[in-house]
Amino acid sequence: MDFATALISILTIHLMASISPGPDFVVVTQKTLLQGRKAGIVCGMGVCIGLLFHISYSVAGLTAAFKHAAWLTQGIGIFGGSYLIFLGYKSIKGSFSQETTPSGAKENASVPTSAFWSGLIVNIFNPKAAIYFISLFSIIISPSMGTEKLLLVIISIIAVQMAWYLTFIFIVTIPSIREKFDNNIYLIDRILGALMLMMGLYMIVTYLYT
Repeated sequence: MDFATALISILTIHLMASISPGPDFVVVTQKTLLQGRKAGIVCGMGVCIGLLFHISYSVAGLTAAFKHAAWLTQGIGIFGGSYLIFLGYKSIKGSFSQETTPSGAKENASVPTSAFWSGLIVNIFNPKAAIYFISLFSIIISPSMGTEKLLLVIISIIAVQMAWYLTFIFIVTIPSIREKFDNNIYLIDRILGALMLMMGLYMIVTYLYT
């Protein structure tokens, strides 16, 4: 498979993975709908920084260490699941508070920082990302690949991820569309919170008994 075909293949695969409702997408969605466009974008940036972390150790071949240290993978999975449960609990609890306000109304100095760390932590502490990126890069990486091509692959993957987030965030924050979300923001926040709780519990159970 030539480089151009392989690059298109992995970018297509990554786009489909980005669109699928995983922990990253759920957190970005929750931040966008509850705290507005800026928080959603910053949260997406946190996720993308997390991707760089996974890509770095995948390319460096550190996955071999995970295979020989099951306790490390297990610990990361449990921590990541626990953090998702924490976020889900906060989301559900906040939806029942009288202080909860429609999306975009909670813009303050702490929102961007909080959103960034939420995206970063959820992404970094997802051990499945290791398997995903090793599989993804196995399509294209070879001993003869130059640094320039490798950087192009990495930049392209990050660009695809962020482009999807920006597109989604822009659409759901269009005033006419956001108004519909705002009318049901409490229900949406509870649904997204429940999804994070379930994903967190699933991760903990999976990594406790594997």
